[in-house]
Amino acid sequence: MKSPLSYQATMFDCGKTSFVDALMYLFEREEIPPQVIDYVTRVTGDCNIGVNGYMRGTSGRALAFMADWCNDYLVKAGLPIRCQALAGDEVSMRDGAPLFEGLRSGAVAVCGCNINVDHYVVITGLDGDDALVFDPFYEPWPPQLCTLPESGVEWVFDQPFSHNRRVSRAVLDDPDAPSYSLYATCGRDAVLLWRTDGVDAEG
Repeated sequence: MKSPLSYQATMFDCGKTSFVDALMYLFEREEIPPQVIDYVTRVTGDCNIGVNGYMRGTSGRALAFMADWCNDYLVKAGLPIRCQALAGDEVSMRDGAPLFEGLRSGAVAVCGCNINVDHYVVITGLDGDDALVFDPFYEPWPPQLCTLPESGVEWVFDQPFSHNRRVSRAVLDDPDAPSYSLYATCGRDAVLLWRTDGVDAEG
């Protein structure tokens, strides 16, 4: 059985939540080893933010480490998964870019983005020129900007197992977009995750 994708418990755990959401999208609840959640929690939150580093975010380095760990430990544990860390120009929605081509091949992606602050989201699929995005930062109503057709961002309220936003490829690749640009201030980072046994993640 699948679980609905989850939202952040704090202001700073978007990296951890997005990585777990990617696994929740790909796998049934019964398939995910419980130690995965503990390990993701320990590895993420490696960036010091704020006074005395009391608040912690997640670096691209931590995401890449999680990808390597999944390819090693989880595969040995029998989970049919493959991960690939991306950085810089690889993190783009243009034709031929590793991120876009990975999504086209059936992967999901944990991506850094900018929503006026650096943030992480999950891209669970593509629909035409839009990416289906789950943003783990819960907000009950869309800000006015996201209700404008020209914003390239549409809020979705009835797909809790897959996405709560539709974001155009143009917005994702626009360094000046006010929300969901893949150009995070700390750099462009992402991890692709595939289910390798041929089972359709959408079930």
